[in-house]
Amino acid sequence: MAESVLDRIVVNKLCVGCGVCAGVFPEVLRMYTDKYGTYLPELFGESDEDWGKLSLKVCPFSNNQVNEDGFAAEMFGHQEGIEYRLETGYYLKCFAGHVTDMENRLMSTSGGIITWLAGEMLSMGMVDAVACVGQSDKRGSLFEYQLITEIANLCRCTKAKYYPVEVSEIIGKIKKLDKRVLFIGLPCFLKALKLAGEVDSVLKSRITYTIGLFCGHLKTKQYSSYLSRCCGVNDEKIKTVDFRKKVADKPANQYAFEVIAKNDANEYHRQIMMRDVWASGWGYNLFMLDACECCDDVMSETAHISVGDAWLGEYVKDYRGTSIIVCRHKEMLDLLETGVGKGALSLKEIPVEKVIKSQVGCIRQRREGLQYRLYISAKNGQWRPHKRVTAKRKVGTLCYRMLQLLRMKSKAVSKEAFLEQQLTDGIGVFVKKLWPWITMINIVNFMRHVPYGIAKGCCYIWNIFTHGGKKENNE
Repeated sequence: MAESVLDRIVVNKLCVGCGVCAGVFPEVLRMYTDKYGTYLPELFGESDEDWGKLSLKVCPFSNNQVNEDGFAAEMFGHQEGIEYRLETGYYLKCFAGHVTDMENRLMSTSGGIITWLAGEMLSMGMVDAVACVGQSDKRGSLFEYQLITEIANLCRCTKAKYYPVEVSEIIGKIKKLDKRVLFIGLPCFLKALKLAGEVDSVLKSRITYTIGLFCGHLKTKQYSSYLSRCCGVNDEKIKTVDFRKKVADKPANQYAFEVIAKNDANEYHRQIMMRDVWASGWGYNLFMLDACECCDDVMSETAHISVGDAWLGEYVKDYRGTSIIVCRHKEMLDLLETGVGKGALSLKEIPVEKVIKSQVGCIRQRREGLQYRLYISAKNGQWRPHKRVTAKRKVGTLCYRMLQLLRMKSKAVSKEAFLEQQLTDGIGVFVKKLWPWITMINIVNFMRHVPYGIAKGCCYIWNIFTHGGKKENNE
């Protein structure tokens, strides 16, 4: 039997849990949730087909012949006026803006653009169904992919879900539907679907458009449990959560987390401002999937249009939310311009440099940081797929390289610490286990932004503390 995703990807902790392999080979693979709350494929059936080799061909983290650049060039490279940047991929135009309907804007994560696009495409007959993430009724899962065919039901799938989902079941539904589908997803999911289309012509013919999300990284199910505990609610009482509850008169980046809990027949709401959550910053990489360490796509470069948050000074002050848009396809551009023309959208064209600035930290982590992480993986004898950047030891400053190592450590410790925390109430055990690593990350981040002499002295102390005074080679 040829090597499969189980032997190459799962063993090397590179599975992102998208479920595309199980969706393409449902008679052989199925998805399960591991102890951390991460989806993984497992073998449960047999097949005469050489599914192992093909399963690697549909995996976004295997060594495929075509990467994001290749797919994007094929999809968008021929269009008049198309441009390209390493950070964003191909683009026709970039915008910042929001829907003008205040109710819909407030119901969204940022500016409400994705839900508006999905509704327009359904109403105009461009697609017959939308595959997107909404609340789940399944035991042990808060959210799942759903197939929406009525515009009125799109409201069930608004807002960002920092929660693992997988597509194995929805792929089967899409193939049986025999209709045109708009798929909304993360960069790795969309890449996997493009790869799957190369081996499954039916699936390729069904998914006619895609909307991509900007992505920092994915979280395990532990993340929602941790935030709920910060509100005083344990796992068994959670009904659903809102990761991005907008707060009036606060900047858009000062949002709250809300949990809707159940107690017998009663429901109650609890919320906490994210800035009041201990170690809430995404730069700590708590509960992050291991596969995200090996990703280099921030802006869903294979999507017809991608949408993220406008983390820019001129927009972040508006609590109602503003979206950043990277449009790669003429039909999507026409939709946006029509929306502006009829007053449904308020958009401002912005230079691509502003898009890059809005995601600069994430881009640095996915490019410069990835180079160093690939070097560390090679040094430790870990297999990693070919990426669009190469392994490099001397990346950035010593402090930046230290930060990469600390983030990898906090990611791993957070998952193990929360397993222990789940045996008792509260978050005390978790904080105690993570406190040293969070503190060191904070120190190193401070060192990165102080004068060179002070930073150098701090690095010297760090070397004494961690390596007995031995400096990094060639530093």
